[in-house]
Amino acid sequence: MSPPQHSGDPERREGLDEEQVRRIGLIGALVLVVVLALIFIMENSERVEVSFVFFTAEISLIWVIVLSMVVGAVAAFVIKRLVRRRFASEGE
Repeated sequence: MSPPQHSGDPERREGLDEEQVRRIGLIGALVLVVVLALIFIMENSERVEVSFVFFTAEISLIWVIVLSMVVGAVAAFVIKRLVRRRFASEGE
């Protein structure tokens, strides 16, 4: 038996092209991140007592982590803007 003959189209290739490989890699990475995030949430779902300045609350550890991340991101954003504004005013 002889191998199957392709049409005379030189553009036709077998297998995945570069764009398809990139998309599969991106989807795989996204699935991995989602799975890791779910595992992280499940591992940090126990309730802990958190002492805030004026009160104490018992909440899931994952919410403490998320709240800390949000507060840190907001603080970084505000500090970055303040520093940028200060250096911009010094340049004048």
